Amino acid sequence: MRIQRTGLILVLLALCACGGGTAATRPAASADDRLAQSERDVPQPSTLVQQAEQKIAANDAQGATDLLNEALQTDPKDARAALDLGIAREMLGNPQGAEEAYRHALELKPDFAEPLNNLAVLLRDRGQLKEAVELLQRAARVNPQSAAAHTNLALALEDLGDTAGAKAQYEQALANAPKDAMTRANYGLLLLQTGDRDGALRELKQALGDGQGNRAALLAVGNGLRRAGDGAAAVQAMQAAVAAGGEAATPALLSELALAQRAAGDKDGAYATIERVLKQDDKYATAHYLFANMLAADQRFADAKKHYERYLKLAPQGDQAANARDRLAVIAKTK
Repeated sequence: MRIQRTGLILVLLALCACGGGTAATRPAASADDRLAQSERDVPQPSTLVQQAEQKIAANDAQGATDLLNEALQTDPKDARAALDLGIAREMLGNPQGAEEAYRHALELKPDFAEPLNNLAVLLRDRGQLKEAVELLQRAARVNPQSAAAHTNLALALEDLGDTAGAKAQYEQALANAPKDAMTRANYGLLLLQTGDRDGALRELKQALGDGQGNRAALLAVGNGLRRAGDGAAAVQAMQAAVAAGGEAATPALLSELALAQRAAGDKDGAYATIERVLKQDDKYATAHYLFANMLAADQRFADAKKHYERYLKLAPQGDQAANARDRLAVIAKTK
């Protein structure tokens, strides 16, 4: 299955979102590139901007927005206020407003790495890859020590099919931040995609060690390890992902755990996990499809039929709808 690559940079918040379906997300890099402020010409925050950044850190995006609008009224040339306004607008689910704020920050300060990064990620999400790559190349030149810029550039180059360029950018990102589990997981997934199974396993297992507590990274690692054929390590990663963050595991996450358990030969565990998913959310279509596949593989065709039919009722145009219909046709012929 294809790994979906989504996400955004929040410069002040190290946030990663888990994706839907049964594939781990490959979010854009998230890093605080202001650590080297004394070495780079990064705009310093005014009092109002400092207060707004505290609200962003506390997930009070609306409160931050109010303060940042006031800051820009006080000083229309405050590039850092414009950057932070973009971050707050993203948190409020306003990508168009965020783009406007990031572009304004770059009008005020063209060599400002953070809005270059953030704007590029927004554009990449919309498929505007050429401009995204250009912005990220600028960000990497402005701040060559930024793991985020190199990682996001690698992701954008992957989208363009430039595997060699993406590998080089991942390697630079990891040279800058060798313990960044999400970047290493993404690199491992790229190696797996290009047929370098041994290299992929090496990177994914290192990411497993470095990613404890990072649910998004562990989800990506577990997905990759399963597809690389190491079911036992995949289960380890997925169990760590379920335990990470202190939040309830999502149906998508538990479904990935079930797939890992099945790959590791633990049929009973896989069945129990999928049943847990359906008890949690019987309308989660993907779990019905996975359950049906497991049942069909064990020649429990009558039960498999019920879950394929349930999937099609919930997601008649879903990604696996054609496969579900084909398998129902095969089951019908077995009678």
